[in-house]
Order: sequence, then C-alpha cells, then structure tokens
Amino acid sequence: MYLHTDYQPHESPLFMVMDDPVLHEFISYLDSCKRDQEMHPENPIRIELSRALLAQVKEKFRQRILRGERNLHIASHVLASHFLGGDVELHSNVIGMLPVSEDRPFLIRERITGERLFSHTDLDLGNHMLLNFMYQGKDGWAPLTLAANFVEYLPKKRGRLGVNRITSRVKAEEELWNKVVDELFTLDELVKRDKHLYQFSKFVKDVFGIKIVCENESFCHKILECLRHLRVAEINWGSFPDPDGLQDASTRAGGDRLVLEFIETKDYLTCDPSEMKKTGWKALKSVVRWNNELLEIQIQPLDNYYMELDHMAGPSHNSFKLIRDTVREEVSAHIPLYGFYRDLLRSIFLDSGVPISAENATVVITD
Repeated sequence: MYLHTDYQPHESPLFMVMDDPVLHEFISYLDSCKRDQEMHPENPIRIELSRALLAQVKEKFRQRILRGERNLHIASHVLASHFLGGDVELHSNVIGMLPVSEDRPFLIRERITGERLFSHTDLDLGNHMLLNFMYQGKDGWAPLTLAANFVEYLPKKRGRLGVNRITSRVKAEEELWNKVVDELFTLDELVKRDKHLYQFSKFVKDVFGIKIVCENESFCHKILECLRHLRVAEINWGSFPDPDGLQDASTRAGGDRLVLEFIETKDYLTCDPSEMKKTGWKALKSVVRWNNELLEIQIQPLDNYYMELDHMAGPSHNSFKLIRDTVREEVSAHIPLYGFYRDLLRSIFLDSGVPISAENATVVITD
C-alpha cells in the first residue's frame, strides 16, 4: 500500500470519524487509486488490501464513531444541565418496522444509565433493544427492522425557557461506508453541478445532531438567542458525566468564552410559506462548532416534534431514504467508478460478499 498525501478530509461531520492515522492511510490509498483510474482509465490497476489492515480500519471506525457520539452526548448533557436543570432521565428510543410491512411502525423506549450511553454506540443501543423482540409470521419467527433510534433527555421537573426535552441522534440508516465514498467523490458538488442530479441538491450529510424541543413556537427563537450567547461560565460543569476525561480543562477554561460557535442557521419555522418543508416539518436548524467539531442543532416546537416522530418510520422517512439511495444509484450510473468504490466499501464494512468488479481494476485481499 502506498500513501497519497494530497488527500485532505473535508470539514464535515464525517471528518471526526476519519480523524485517525490508520483511517487517513486507508482513505488516502483509496483516493490515490481513484485518482489514478480517473487520470488513466485505460491502464489496469490493482487495489491490494490486507485482512489485518481491514480489521484495523473497521475497529478504528468503530472507535471514532464512539468518540464522535461521546462528544455529541457530552454536548447534550451540557445543554440539558442548562435548560433542564441537569436532573434528567435518559431514554433510548427505537423506531422499527415489522418485517411483513413498512406501514406498521412501532416505538420502543427503554430507560438507560449514563454509563451505558457512553459505552455503546447509538446503533448498538438500538439493535440490542430489538434483539429482545421477534415477529411471528406465516413463515416463522423473523427479526424486526431498525428504522431510526435516538436518545431523549427528559427533565424530572419543568425545564427553563419552555424547553420540554432534548434529544440526540446519530442517523442509523446512513452507513458510514457510503459516506466515505460520498466524501471521496465530493457527492454534494457532483449533484449540484449535474443538471440531471440537481433535483437531489438537498442531499443530507449530517451525522451527529441535537434537537431542543420547546413547549411551543414562541420559545424557539428565545432558545436560539440563548444558545448564541451561552458562555462557559453559565454552565454547571459538575452536573454531568465526564467519561474517560473527554471534558478536559480547556473546555472549562475562559469563562467568558462562548460555548458554541454558530456556522449557519436556517429558519424553517417562521420563513415564507414558499420556503417551508412540504412534509410540514418545522424547526430552526443550525450548524455549530462544539469542542472543535461540528454538530447540527435543531430547535423544534413540541407539536411538530410529535408529528415528526409519527412519520419517522412512515412514508416521509422512507421517501428520504429512497431519495438518498436514488442519488447514489444515479451517480453510479453516470460515474461507474463511484459505483465500483461503493461496492468495494460495502463489501469491506458489511462483509456482504457483493462481487467487486470494474473495467481495468482488480481487488486483492491478502492475508
């Protein structure tokens, strides 16, 4: 394997998953092979990967996902301590579908401890919960299907400034192996440049997100202004867990420093009706920098939160998944090389056994 040093991860939530020397070497190697194939499509290329390296890469991805989720949950704890008083219950929520029908979604909620939250990935929490249930159909017992999962921070007393609850979510349906390929090919830019694909320009790339749910719309803008001006000195740092020393001294330093750096905010709450989401979803949606990494924060009214919850395993959620997968299939049709690397990463991370083939390309897995 050789290292192509020109590759630089884009500043996106995916960066926190790839920020590791082993992952950089792996992604750089794939990027180098991709560049060679783009520059000399007529030349045969051999992509050689060892089983030991692949095992190491998968483990590093798992560790980095866990690190990103820990960072997310610490941010959620910080906001919960400020808006909910810190005395909260944690609930892991799973939205699933019966194997016989996507029109029969269900919600399972389980109270969890902070220790369990910080020691498992969100996806593991969801899948472990589903393992306790099976569906008996005509052909026997079948496992349930995970549609989405999230963690709720529920106050034992009424929160401040009309905040009802806080949730954190790592989108279970968005496989990171897909995102790596999207990053290598700068999928968003491809979609924006291509007239045929431009209809999909609202492609979603976020990985880690927090939702602040308010009692009604009138509180949402107040919470946004509070977040914009929230300073380190206002946070009760002793009221939430500090797993594995992730909250270091620099987090507490500089009491007058802002807790969050706002990168952008989009108003889908009080904007012009022509700009509203067709699904009826409403929120103030911001991208912020927290602890040197990016998070998405949504501020949403309670009634709209429940509407979204009802639809997460229903038509609107499935439509989003369909659009996302359609984008990738369309890009694969236009750019076969994208499809080739997508098959390669899928086979590596899911052990899917999908045949990996491309014109003038050979993939060799060595011992």
